[in-house]
This record gives sequence, C-alpha cells and structure tokens, in this order.
Amino acid sequence: MTGPAPAGVDRALAALPEAKRELARMLLAARAPVPAAPAPRSGAGPVPATALQARLLRREQRSAPGSGTGSHAVRLTGRLDHGRLREALTGVLARHEALRCRIAAPPDGGPPLLTVDDAPCLRLTRSDLGGHTPEVRREAVLRALTGSAATVLSLEAGRTSRFELLTVAPDEHVLVLASHLAVFDGWSSGVFLTDLAAGYRHGADSLTPPELQFPDHADWQRRWLASPDGAAALRARRAAFDGLPPAPPAAGGFERGHLPVRLARGPGSALDAGLALGAARGATPFMTLLAALAVVLAARDGRTEVVVGTPAAGRFAARLEGAVGQFTTVIPLRIDLSGAPSFTELLRRTRATVADGLTHQRLPVDELFAPGVQPYSVLFALHNYPAVPFGLPGIEVSQLPGPPARHLELYSPDPAATLACIGLVERDGEIGGTAEFNRRAAAPEEVTALLTGVEDVLRRAAASPSAPGITL
Repeated sequence: MTGPAPAGVDRALAALPEAKRELARMLLAARAPVPAAPAPRSGAGPVPATALQARLLRREQRSAPGSGTGSHAVRLTGRLDHGRLREALTGVLARHEALRCRIAAPPDGGPPLLTVDDAPCLRLTRSDLGGHTPEVRREAVLRALTGSAATVLSLEAGRTSRFELLTVAPDEHVLVLASHLAVFDGWSSGVFLTDLAAGYRHGADSLTPPELQFPDHADWQRRWLASPDGAAALRARRAAFDGLPPAPPAAGGFERGHLPVRLARGPGSALDAGLALGAARGATPFMTLLAALAVVLAARDGRTEVVVGTPAAGRFAARLEGAVGQFTTVIPLRIDLSGAPSFTELLRRTRATVADGLTHQRLPVDELFAPGVQPYSVLFALHNYPAVPFGLPGIEVSQLPGPPARHLELYSPDPAATLACIGLVERDGEIGGTAEFNRRAAAPEEVTALLTGVEDVLRRAAASPSAPGITL
C-alpha cells in the first residue's frame, strides 16, 4: 500500500495474531495499485531480493566467495576523535537499511528474501602502525587497500561491510571500507561519506533515515514488474531487441584482467576534435565516444547493428538519491549503423538511442532478457558520480585509489559472454580509467585496440563529419 491504511484496516490487522499480521499486510499491498515510482513499503518484514541480488547470491554460494566485494578508502589528516568516528560509523549503519540486511533463500526453496536487522553491527578493526618505519607503514597501507577487495563477506549472515582504521601517525589515519556489491553501489559511496561527515560533526542522532530505503525500492520493483504496467513495459522493451543476429558464443570461462586506459587530449588531438564535433551537434561526450566505439565494434564483427551495455545509476526517482543500496542497472543500447551513415548522422542516431534508453532504467537487465541471453559483449561508461565535499572538523580528507574495480559479474548476467567493461572518468581535463576484461575472451592488446580505434574514428570524423561511409 502506498499511503496510510484506513483506521478500520489498522484495527483489523492489530486483531490478528502476530504471525499472520505481516502476511495480511503483504496480501493487502499486493492488491493495491503499484505506483510508477517507488514508495514506502507496507510493513517491515522481508521483501523479495532484486534479480541482481539473487544472481550475486547464487554466484557467491556456487563458486566465488569474495567476488562481490568492493573497496573504498580515505586518508584522514589531523587529530581524529576515534570515539566520534566509531559513533558516526554506527549511526550511518543505523540510518541505511541496506547496510543492515541479509539476503538468503527461504527454507521452502522460494526466491531469496531481503531481511533487515533491527540493530546495526559495526565491524571495525584498528591497527597502529606508528612504531614502524615509513616503508613498513606504506606497505601495510597498500596491503590493506589491496586486501579489502578480497574480503569474504556474507549476504546470508548479514556480514555485508567491514571497516579497518590504520593509524599511520598521531595525525594521519587511513579508513578502509569493504562492502558487498549486492547492497552498495558506486553512488552509495558518496551518500555514505556525506552521512559519515554529518554524524562525526553533529552526532549519530542527527542522522535521520532517508525518505526511501533500498528495501522499499526492491519491494516496489518486484510488484511493479508483475503488474500490468510493468509487464507491458518489459514486453515493449524486449521488442526493441527483436531481430538481432545471434550473439557471439560465450568464452570458455571467465578470468578477470585489468588494464589502465587513457584517451589522449590536447591541441589537435583526435579526442578534442571529436568531442567538439559532438558538442556542436548536441551530443554529450558519452554519446560521441559511444558512437565511435560502435563503429569500431561494427567493423570488428562485420555487422550493421551493435549493442553496447552501459551501467546507469538506476536512481530514476529523486527520493532514491539519498539512500545506500545497489540500484545500478545496465541499459543495453542498440545502435544502427546501416546505410553507410556519416558520423554526423550516426551521432543523431546515437543521441536518440541513448535518450530513449535512459527512460528504461526501471527495467533491470536480469529481467529484460531470458536466462543465458546477453546481447552485449562490451560495456562502456563515462562515469559522472557527484563530487562529495567530505570534510571533518580539523581534519583534511582525501580519497585514496583502491584496487581495480570488479564489476563484470555485477554488470553481466553471464561474465563469460562479456569481452570488456571500459570505465572512463573525466577529471582535471583528462579522460582515463580502467578496462576490466575477460582474459578467456580477449587478449590485452585487443582491448587496447578498441580505444585506439575510437581515436582513429574521431580523427576521421573531425576531418569529414558529413561524408558518408564512416562505418566502412
């Protein structure tokens, strides 16, 4: 139910035995119309986990404990009040239900359920490195950063986060967070740090719960997808991918690799010329780079249509922006290169495709395609997470680069069917990042060739933007 229940309904529910009360609430909620955007759920009992969470749980149970762990770290320079920090961390865990949940399949073998624990459980270890040499301290910090991404967490036991505070010197600390990707996405790191700063400054009691919690979203998503409106949206979106040629066969397994990548900028560079061309045609940098990548992929595979997956924040409602959780979705973008278009024409098609794709963020990719069907082998993103002015009184805070991301399992229902995920960030006038790839599907030089090809396409496009045949 999306609003307050009538007084008579409340009285009837109160008269039921406690064991039946929550079931009655769920049945009433199932009968109520499903709104087009998430709303607070009825009751506080378990809700079905999202399809993505169920997939990560299956992988964790089957063969890959620790594969769903993400890592974040900050350096704190100044006199740190350890007690205030501990209270602030506990306050953040109390504020966000996603950080207090467990995900497990019920005994009857039904779909996994997401259950929220009432009390937060802070798992914080402290290490004092002050008595060691600078070299030993540096190595210990590096080990902590690297090891955090390999921390084995447990969705079923509710151990979805762990913190480590390294005291490098009396006025220098490193705070490391290991979090499970099933409950913590890239956007969540900004929400978490903002709340941590507020809790440290003003006390944990100042952290009121967000208007919507992640379980509200999970509950709404399942009900909406099963509703007539959700089912119609799924059918229409699936139809947009009819007629695609069969996807290349999946590689014989999955083995992760990482490559640092960078696109060269500067006066006269192909990148700057291409981005200027795109901007003049109303295309964002992401759209322009995506159009060029589509040309490279079409030439490589000998096709006139390609599908590229792009991760999106999935927070399509403003009230979701202040919650921690795993809202990320992948938007498959079908780009038409038929008819030997000019790059200007391809930009127009790509711009329309991206704009349309962003309107479908409500549809999780795990629900969109049948099991074993994944129309994209390459993922591409130009990240634009909001900058977080994370400041503590008397303490200088700086982000530390963590280990390379481990996102292929998150973004791909079948990682073996994925060649690479190219994640770029525009920062300080540079565009670069990391390519995470499947070593069973591609060699490092093949991944590098994708970006080399993008620069070559942009160079040719800037020279002749309206000439037909950019795809030839």
